[in-house]
Amino acid sequence: MRRTLLVAATTLGVIMAIATPAAARDVSNSSQTMVQMQGYWSSYDDATGAWEDASVYVTDHSGETFIEYSRFRSTPITCPDGLPGQHIEWLSGYGTGTLEANKDYTSGLAAATVTGWMDTYDVCETGEEVVVPENGGGGDTVTFDVSASFTSTSPLNRERGSGSFKIPGEYNSHNSYSSTYRYGELDVTVDGQTSSGWWGQLGKVSWRNHSNSK
Repeated sequence: MRRTLLVAATTLGVIMAIATPAAARDVSNSSQTMVQMQGYWSSYDDATGAWEDASVYVTDHSGETFIEYSRFRSTPITCPDGLPGQHIEWLSGYGTGTLEANKDYTSGLAAATVTGWMDTYDVCETGEEVVVPENGGGGDTVTFDVSASFTSTSPLNRERGSGSFKIPGEYNSHNSYSSTYRYGELDVTVDGQTSSGWWGQLGKVSWRNHSNSK
């Protein structure tokens, strides 16, 4: 009789162990797709020593487009003490706008009215900064129009990748990305002044992520 009871109790324990549900896990799935246009331009004048860098970055996600523009200029000057120096001009802004790109990314057009700041000052060899009165100096708030026109100069490029991370029994995640894009040239217009020959890129990038944890 005792043996029968022991067997029954053991059997009941196994049944209870099987019937007990596993602890609930937190599961997350996410994905995102964006169309992107970006460009960069740099120039240097051997005769005067003046140089300029500029960049534009455009993203469109679910029909909402954001544009960021930045430009840096440095022009040699003669400081009040007769020593050489540099006149610096920073222009930077961010805003919402539009991005139109054809399906194979051979061409695209972005435009926005951007709000940002402009700062101008002189830097002399002594390291002293003298704010230039013109344009306000010290970083004035400005609004300006930016447009960028992309023309492809390359075949269509495709990239894919994936990765994972795992803590045994606690957490694991899997992620992947894919991108389709072309290289090309940009014509960028800022307040009616156009500069051509920018390095450019236009395409689409997608991310996916799956994760679960206790």
